Amino acid sequence: MSKKKKKDKNPNIKWGIAFVVELAILALMIVGYAAFWANEKLDAIQYEEIEEETIVKNEGANDDQKGYKTIALFGIDSRSTDSMMEGNRSDTIMIASINQETYEVRIVSVYRDTILEIADGSGLTAKVNAAYSYGGPELAINTLNANLDLEITDFVTVNFLALSKTIDHLGGVVIHVEENELQMLNACITEQINITGIYSEGVFTTGDLLLNGTQATGYARIRSTDQGDITRTERQRDVLTKMLAKAKTADMETLENIIDDVFPNVCTSISKDEMLALAKGLLEYEMGPTVGFPLAQIPYDHPSKGSILVPADLSTNVTALHKFLFGTENYIPTQSVQNISMKIQTETGIWPQEIDVDAILSGQ
Repeated sequence: MSKKKKKDKNPNIKWGIAFVVELAILALMIVGYAAFWANEKLDAIQYEEIEEETIVKNEGANDDQKGYKTIALFGIDSRSTDSMMEGNRSDTIMIASINQETYEVRIVSVYRDTILEIADGSGLTAKVNAAYSYGGPELAINTLNANLDLEITDFVTVNFLALSKTIDHLGGVVIHVEENELQMLNACITEQINITGIYSEGVFTTGDLLLNGTQATGYARIRSTDQGDITRTERQRDVLTKMLAKAKTADMETLENIIDDVFPNVCTSISKDEMLALAKGLLEYEMGPTVGFPLAQIPYDHPSKGSILVPADLSTNVTALHKFLFGTENYIPTQSVQNISMKIQTETGIWPQEIDVDAILSGQ
């Protein structure tokens, strides 16, 4: 099998590249203008401080991650820019980890239907996207840290109004729509209209179609076909890749219009000074491989939680995750993670599988 074919089998690679290109565009715009312009634009972003003492960090977690800046990225279906905290389920969950020595960036997409223990002290398990709804980004971060032995301290949240408006500013994106996607696509378009108030016609033909912002965002949210949430994240990466391809050729007026519409729909714990420093540093960063999490998982129809993805098992997946993110060989998860792993195994009856990280990254 050729190298090209192996790469094409891993759609996470495309999303990872798109993510870095997007940040690079913003970096060039922020750094390329006078400081007062950057400050004025950044003032539109909602800032939500998270106190360090409220962040959950498992005792004995991997020391290798100390040399990394790790940020949680959330996409929510908030119906207004006033409600980007708790009360919204995180439709998209990603972890961006930046090696502060080599400047390599690695991305992990966390499937929203993954069953984990919510870090609210209740000891109860739920789909991971419920954490944001119950306690906003702080609880979502703590849930990721507690279950995955991570030390995330910052987040960026974007709502779907920002996605729709960006695509419209770019003149739409061309997406290949299949027959089995039409029914759910139109249902998602109707939902998007209700969320954003931006009207759109439905989609009634198949093939390569130019979709507007509402249509493309609806497409990115389909998850009732093929492999459910796993296929949905592939659609999201397809839409984002097409967006970034158009953004790279857009004129400055279009890009500035996008920033004016997107920044008010962003909420973050990263301060303006940190954001400017991050933007400047991005010019040196390089994109590494990306994966979806859990790396090994089994769909399960839970009697009370519905259709979920079960890590097979959590401890094995966390060991593989730390090899992927930090290069740690044979990482042994903390006792806290092992306890959660056993709890999920007992609840679902799903046991460990071997995970070959190198094979996953090569697309085999």
